[in-house]
Amino acid sequence: MINHVVQPGENLYSIASRYGVSVQQIMRTNGIVDPNMIFVGTVLRIPVSPAPPAPPYPYPPAPPTPGGRPLDRRVEALERQVNQLDRRVDRQDRRIENLENRVRNLEGR
Repeated sequence: MINHVVQPGENLYSIASRYGVSVQQIMRTNGIVDPNMIFVGTVLRIPVSPAPPAPPYPYPPAPPTPGGRPLDRRVEALERQVNQLDRRVDRQDRRIENLENRVRNLEGR
């Protein structure tokens, strides 16, 4: 058994191919239900004997986007937007919870 840290651009299929195991073996070993739900930085246990893995596929540099910004910068911008939206949703959830508590207090009078 060896550990593998998920890198940008990798998915279970590419990781399984790299180590010569099946996607199902990796999913079963790591308790993964949805093969699409792995994230960069996740440490996966790979069910193989420790042997040097094949070198990763050399990905070409990201092509420029129509706006002229490289793809990785656009991804970073989208990640920032998602984080901002997550914070807004959290604030709204807290407001809803506060309102629900106020209603419960009024009903209890």
